[in-house]
Amino acid sequence: MIFLTYVFSDIHGCYGQYKTMLEKIRFGPSDSLYILGDVIDRGPDGVKILQDMMGRPNVFPILGNHELTAALCLPWLLKEITHESLAELDGITLAALGDWLENGGEPTLKAIRQLSREEQAELLSYIRDMELYAEVEVQGRSFVLVHAGLDHFEPDKPLDEYDLEDFLYARPDADSAYWPEKTVVLGHTPTRLLSGQDKILSKGTMIRIDCGCNFGGPLGCLCLDTMEEFYVEANR
Repeated sequence: MIFLTYVFSDIHGCYGQYKTMLEKIRFGPSDSLYILGDVIDRGPDGVKILQDMMGRPNVFPILGNHELTAALCLPWLLKEITHESLAELDGITLAALGDWLENGGEPTLKAIRQLSREEQAELLSYIRDMELYAEVEVQGRSFVLVHAGLDHFEPDKPLDEYDLEDFLYARPDADSAYWPEKTVVLGHTPTRLLSGQDKILSKGTMIRIDCGCNFGGPLGCLCLDTMEEFYVEANR
């Protein structure tokens, strides 16, 4: 039996596309799936997707900037509002909250408020435990899986020495490259902004898989074993 490794990113609350993709690739319990961040926000069902991921031990989440913002805001937002909790509200939390709401966090916050306290705690713990990157070997090829790329890149710098923000907010241009011997798979920047098309963009040792899900584009998925591309269009 062949066990396969898949990657997709930036689902942004599109639960229907997420579930259809799992069916399309016939994702099984012995396969592996890496989701490169930004599961939540903008679309209505990011929390529902996270809860589905939580029940799948072969799904490996990578932290995105939207999950980071949620993790910064939720501990305060889920408290009972008291004089003491209001006194704890500092400028960093206020800025993060404003950024979250401005960037589509309202559907996520609404869904989280409907969960039980236990479910909220489990969800927050799951987000906090997300890795910043993954290194995988597939068919003799080395891959580095990250949300956005790598800011302040240095060829000999170990990955665990980069700052959190370096993984979450990078915007490498279409001709960027990191290592000649490692292929970097990333999301964060919709490929239409780089190529004009809502398709997976492979160039050199960089593969970009954010195809604009929730912006009218499809959810894209890449099989690292075969390099086959899969797409689920919006409104399905």
